[in-house]
Amino acid sequence: MGGAAAGALVGRRAGSRRHRRLRRGGGGAVTTRRRAPGRGGRPRAAVGFLLWFTGEFFRANAVVLREVLTPGHGIDPAVVRVRLRSRSMVEIASIMSLLSLTPGTLALNLTTGSRSPELLVHGMHASDPEQLRASVHEMEDRLLAFLRRPAPGVVDRDPEETP
Repeated sequence: MGGAAAGALVGRRAGSRRHRRLRRGGGGAVTTRRRAPGRGGRPRAAVGFLLWFTGEFFRANAVVLREVLTPGHGIDPAVVRVRLRSRSMVEIASIMSLLSLTPGTLALNLTTGSRSPELLVHGMHASDPEQLRASVHEMEDRLLAFLRRPAPGVVDRDPEETP
């Protein structure tokens, strides 16, 4: 099948009448798939977030491994309440999942209401509760930079770059 016809088949069922007509070279408008509005998908932001999270994941694994090998030296558990900037359920579920995937942290409870959502987070190595809260906010900021599209005219910038 030629390249033009193959490109025109994006999003078409193989058995449809339109598909057969395009396969034979018949007429019809060529359609392309569009991303749903409001969805992420900027490759640079995705790669940046995944690299950052992978680094954080391995760092947290190293801390927990050290605790397993030398028990009782570094555990200082705390539960903190973190006010989220996330608004949609996809954003909230994503931050909760990422926190629970990270060794040493666990999302315990989500409170939603008239104010912004609040999350109870347990940290295994949280000698400073403000530091734990700041690390949750950093993870959320980086996640939101990936999930949300910038407003028109806003330059897509790496969160570590200075303005």
